[in-house]
Amino acid sequence: MANLPLYRYPPFLLLWLASVASGLGLAVAMLAETWYAVQVLQLKAELGYLMLAGSLPRIALMALGGVLADRCPRARIMAGSFALRALLLGLMAWAAAQQQLDLSLLIILAAGFGMLDALFWPARDAMLPAIVPAAQLGQANAWMLATNQLGMLLGPVVGGLLLAGLSFAWVFGLTALAMLLGAALALGIRERPRQGNTRQAIWPALQAGLACVRDTPVLRLLLLIYALANLLFMGPLGFAPPLLAASLPGASASLLAQLQSGFAAGMLAGGVLLALRPPMGRRLQWICWLIALEGLLLAALPQLNAGGATLVQFALGFCIACNNVPMLSLLQQYSPPERIGRVMSLNSMASLGLTPLAYALSSLLLGAGASLGLLAAVCGLLLSLFCALVALLSPTARHTR
Repeated sequence: MANLPLYRYPPFLLLWLASVASGLGLAVAMLAETWYAVQVLQLKAELGYLMLAGSLPRIALMALGGVLADRCPRARIMAGSFALRALLLGLMAWAAAQQQLDLSLLIILAAGFGMLDALFWPARDAMLPAIVPAAQLGQANAWMLATNQLGMLLGPVVGGLLLAGLSFAWVFGLTALAMLLGAALALGIRERPRQGNTRQAIWPALQAGLACVRDTPVLRLLLLIYALANLLFMGPLGFAPPLLAASLPGASASLLAQLQSGFAAGMLAGGVLLALRPPMGRRLQWICWLIALEGLLLAALPQLNAGGATLVQFALGFCIACNNVPMLSLLQQYSPPERIGRVMSLNSMASLGLTPLAYALSSLLLGAGASLGLLAAVCGLLLSLFCALVALLSPTARHTR
């Protein structure tokens, strides 16, 4: 069985197709929502409120999503998330058709999407080890990552074509149908029976997940690395494309699209490569060296012209994909099956939870007069130094396969 192609495992195929429906549908919906706010409501500065409304509930409820993923049938959690997102998109379609879709309703709906994402992602990531042979877990994670990136690349293209020929109400309605398709696919997934699934109260269940991470050296080191990496890395990386697009010769929106597309294309290429040739050997040390390289690339990014910055964006996306895949596989491999949902959600919180703080700190430093070049150099070099020291000195990093 372990030598069969992944598409020969019906549960994985259904999960993959559900992820395609989710990624592509949500990318189209986000583009339509943003364009509606800008074109119809004439809002620009308020877009930050929409982003915040979606991200804060996702971070706050991610741990609860992990508890539910360990306690309830994961396919049903995913299907419920799909169905409720379809309901929200249907409400957006109706409100747009009635010209009742204003900023306050958009914020409420974005918060609803964030809450449902917090339930969906821990269930999906915890499900893979239950439906895929251990020997093919890295390959399965790589295909999932590549699928997510393909959705990021194709979603704006498909959304743009739909918006060019259809009303906002029709576009929101079609994405609601994509969510319903995802729900039907998720309900068809059959997991292996779980052992030792006790019904703890929520707080003791969260404590058990934290204890699992604390007492497992590989999990503890992974969460530390990714927490620090997101704190130092995501702020400068998030500000770099728009600031460079505005300051380089030929400044334009097309240059910003070029930089962002380079990053997404790099992530897609990295995901496909690892799907074809999964990493072997000392994967934790591999992760450390890749993140150290990312720090150096970040430090160099503001110093380059448009062509060089696009190539570095591609390299950054490629490196991130190549470390995210073995990271997910290690988390799944070293997590007890009865606690894997909580471990996956804690990892998401350690990374996603620090991203808003990273943006805030970077914004404060830039507002205080620091240049993008200085900010990227300091953060990138600190990150590289830390990860290089971990790769060289940590027994856990050097011996984990």
